[in-house]
Amino acid sequence: MKKKRTRWLSLLVSAALLLTSLPMAASAAQFSDVSSGAWYYTAVTTLADQGIVSGTGGGRYSPSSPLTRGAFVTMLAKSVLTSGEVQQYQFQGGFKDVKTSHWANPYVNWAVETGVASGYEDDTFRPDNSVSRQEMAVMVRNFAQSTGRKFPSSNSSVTFKDQGQIASWALSAVQLCQRAGVINGDEDTGKFRPADSASRAEAASICYNFLNKCQTNGYSIVQKRVKNVAVRAVSFTISDYTPGLVMAQDMVDGRESSTSLVSRTGATIAVNGAFFNMDNYTPLGTLISDGRILTLDNMYAPEKAALVVSPSGSISVESFSTFVIATLTDTEGQELSTVENVVVNKWPSSSTDAARIVATRDWGRQLNFPTRDAVVVDSSGTITAIYQNAANVDIPENGFVLCQRSRRQYEGNFFDSCKVGMTISLDTSYQYASGQELPFDPVMSMGAGPRIVKDGQVYGGYATYREEGFSDWVTSGNTVRVCVGVRKNGTMVIVEANTSVPKMAEIMVAFGCSDAVNLDGGGSTNLYVDGYWLYGPQSRLLNNMLYFTR
Repeated sequence: MKKKRTRWLSLLVSAALLLTSLPMAASAAQFSDVSSGAWYYTAVTTLADQGIVSGTGGGRYSPSSPLTRGAFVTMLAKSVLTSGEVQQYQFQGGFKDVKTSHWANPYVNWAVETGVASGYEDDTFRPDNSVSRQEMAVMVRNFAQSTGRKFPSSNSSVTFKDQGQIASWALSAVQLCQRAGVINGDEDTGKFRPADSASRAEAASICYNFLNKCQTNGYSIVQKRVKNVAVRAVSFTISDYTPGLVMAQDMVDGRESSTSLVSRTGATIAVNGAFFNMDNYTPLGTLISDGRILTLDNMYAPEKAALVVSPSGSISVESFSTFVIATLTDTEGQELSTVENVVVNKWPSSSTDAARIVATRDWGRQLNFPTRDAVVVDSSGTITAIYQNAANVDIPENGFVLCQRSRRQYEGNFFDSCKVGMTISLDTSYQYASGQELPFDPVMSMGAGPRIVKDGQVYGGYATYREEGFSDWVTSGNTVRVCVGVRKNGTMVIVEANTSVPKMAEIMVAFGCSDAVNLDGGGSTNLYVDGYWLYGPQSRLLNNMLYFTR
C-alpha cells in the first residue's frame, strides 16, 4: 500500500553487574587454609569476594571438607540473586526436612522453583547430605538452562575409567561439563568418581569455571521472584536482533504449533503474540509486518495499545487508529471517487455487511466469501477485472481485491465508476486520539494490550483496561500472562508470570521498563529462547508469533 506520508551481555559486563549486586568484602578474601599456590585459590578467593562462598569460621575455608546439597544450591543462587531477592524465597516449601528455620530454606526454594535441583520421592531434599560429583554436574546443567548460559565444546570428549558407574540421569550432564572444562576427572586415575562427595574446593572450582566459561548468546535469562511473584524473563539489546511478526501458515486466519513457527522462522527468541478469536482464528487488533498491513481492526482504537517497530529499528508502545482510503483514478489521471475507512483482510460480519474490504494474499488465494462488488487490482494498481454478485474471487499475487459483501443505503458511485484499466491507490494514515499522526509509518505493529507501563511508571488500571476492550475478570485474576517491555537503554524484556495485569505492571516497572504492553496469555503462552522453552510449548495452535533473530 502507498502511504499518505511519505544484542546475557559479554562476560565482562556480566561480571561487573554481579559485583555490584552481591555483598563485597573490603579486599580479596584470604583464608588461612587456602594458600596462593593451591589449584583452587583463584576460584575460592574470587567467589568469596563476590559473596558467593564463605568460610567455615576462624578464618578458614576448609577446602577438603565435603559440601552439602544445601550449600551448593546456595552458591548457585548467590551468583544470580541479591540478598533482597533471596528473602522472597523464605517460605515453607514442599520438603519436610527444609523448614523455614533451616538456613538453606530460601536457596532450596529458589533451586526447586527454577528447576535447578529437585528432591526425593519421600518429599525430602536432604540439604545437609553431602552433594555428589554427579549431582553437581546435573545441577550445573540445570542452572545453565535456567540462566541461558551455553556449554562450549572446549575439550575433547573423555571416557572415564569408571564411566559405567555414572548414573544414567547424570551422564549427559557430566559429558557437557567435561567438554566445557567445568568438571574434570582425576588426572592420575582417569576416573570421574561420580558418587564421591564433592569437596568445598571442588565445588568452588566448578562454580567458578562455569561462570567464566559458560556464557550467554547475547541475551540474559532471568528466573527469580519479583514482587513475590515467580517470573521467567529474557532480556536482550534490541539493536542486536531483527524483530519479526509471523502469521500461522502465512495466513491471517492460519493456525500452527509454536514449535513449527519457531522452526521455520529460525527464531532465537520467540513469544506468542496478539490475541485472536478462538472460533475463526482471526487476530484481534491491527497487525503490520514489513510495512504491510496484514489485518486492520480499529475496534477499541485509538486506545488499544500496540508494540511498534519504527523504520530506525526502535521499539515502542503506541496507541493509535489506522485509516485506509481507496482512490479511483481514470486512465487520464483524473481522480473520480474515494472511499474511506477501508478494512483489510477481515471476514464480513454478515451477509448485509457493507464494509469496504481489501483482501491481499495474506488473506489467501481467494476471498472465500460471496460479494456484491469486487474489483481486482494488480501489483501496479491497475484494475484487471470487475465482478458483481460473485460467489468467489481470486486474489492476485502482489495485488489485491477491493470488495464489499453488500451495498449501503448511501452507496456513492465508487464501484459503479470502476472500469478495467483504471487505477486504485490505497493511502494509509496512523493517528493518535488527538488526530495527530504518528511521526513514522510502522515497519511492524502488533495490536495487543492493555498497556501497563508508560514513562517508567505503572500506567492506568481497570478503567483504561476496559477502554482497550478487556473486562475486569480477564485482567484481575491470576493466570499465566506474558508482557513485553522496553527500557530507555535500548533493551527489551519479555516476562512470563502467573499473576494479574496490575501486578504484572509492577513487575515490569521493577525490571526497569519505560513502556510495557501485555500480550496474549493463558493457553497461548509460549516463551522460547535459543533452544530452550522457558514456558511451553503448549498444545494450543497459535495464530501469530513475535520473534527475534540474530
